[in-house]
Amino acid sequence: MPKIVNADDRRELVADAVFEVIQGQGIAQASLRNVASRAGLALGSVRHYFENQAELMEFAFRVNSERIHLRALDRLEELEQSPLPQDGSELVAKCVVVLEELLPLDPQRSAEAVVHMEFMLAARTGGALQDAAQDDYRATGAVVGRVVLQLLESGLMAGSPEPVDEAERLIAVLDGLSVRMVLQPGWSSAEQGQATLRRHLQSLLAP
Repeated sequence: MPKIVNADDRRELVADAVFEVIQGQGIAQASLRNVASRAGLALGSVRHYFENQAELMEFAFRVNSERIHLRALDRLEELEQSPLPQDGSELVAKCVVVLEELLPLDPQRSAEAVVHMEFMLAARTGGALQDAAQDDYRATGAVVGRVVLQLLESGLMAGSPEPVDEAERLIAVLDGLSVRMVLQPGWSSAEQGQATLRRHLQSLLAP
């Protein structure tokens, strides 16, 4: 009997090959031929699942984004389903657990961050990638916004903060940390990134 191939699994396999090519050679080298070679597939097999490179790149971008955000959402659900701590340090620690999933703190997340940045830069001028980038922005905004709402609901935040403004500031902190940790790992370690994130969240709370 002929071997039955699961189409979704095969598409994910090809996406993983895209990520490997981008990590090692950059997005400009992620041609269908190079990706097929990295996946151990014939070029025709890749074309069976993706009509062209643009379709493959958009799919891979969305897979990369989904993997990152699903982990963060799992952590976020744990936070939202538990009673909110009334101790500031404990609250910050629980929020950090969620937001750390968006930072390149280990080899896997660092590799994902490299791929994510390459896609984001390519999306600046790429049609289909622009739509994927907008969806990625929304996914990040949803995670960060819900963390900010948890901080607000705790009653521990200082002053009368505007949720959208605080979410935008927090996203800027996360983006800045990610860029520095990927591009300057010798200067910006995982420990430093975690400490900076904690300090920022702590600064939002009343003394």
